[in-house]
Amino acid sequence: MASFDVCLSWVLDSEDRNRTWASNPDLPPGARAIAGVNSHVFPSEYAAIAAKLQAERGPAVYSFYRTHFWNGWYGQLTSTEVAKRVLDSAVNQGPGTAVKLLQEAIANLSGIIAVDGLWGVLTVQRANLLDADRLVEAFKTVRIAAYKAIGGPDLKDWLARAAR
Repeated sequence: MASFDVCLSWVLDSEDRNRTWASNPDLPPGARAIAGVNSHVFPSEYAAIAAKLQAERGPAVYSFYRTHFWNGWYGQLTSTEVAKRVLDSAVNQGPGTAVKLLQEAIANLSGIIAVDGLWGVLTVQRANLLDADRLVEAFKTVRIAAYKAIGGPDLKDWLARAAR
């Protein structure tokens, strides 16, 4: 089953785990971020993490991602490689979009799933039945297409993140 620790470590490679962003063009004016925890979207969680010494922030960051993004469905995925990318998508694009993209990737490979943006037994079962390498590639493809549909000044960075 997929490992939260492995998945989170992989996600944090894109979230600059040790840096506090005071002026990041991706954030609204005045917003800050620590290891991807955005003060605009998660003000109390950001404040709690910011109040800690940098060397002591790791457990708080871990708890934040476990609480806000990881759910029981991820742990039921047999491929950590698939789970890494779906979790990364949830963090960067939102949890509903992440599962929808997973369902689109599954549908593109097997054609036997509804794309409703909701986790469920069928989504996990179908994901686990597919070859993990093929599903990872299909997920990257639909994620890249989703970013291209949005466009914008961050597109180059988003595409690089999605291609990992």
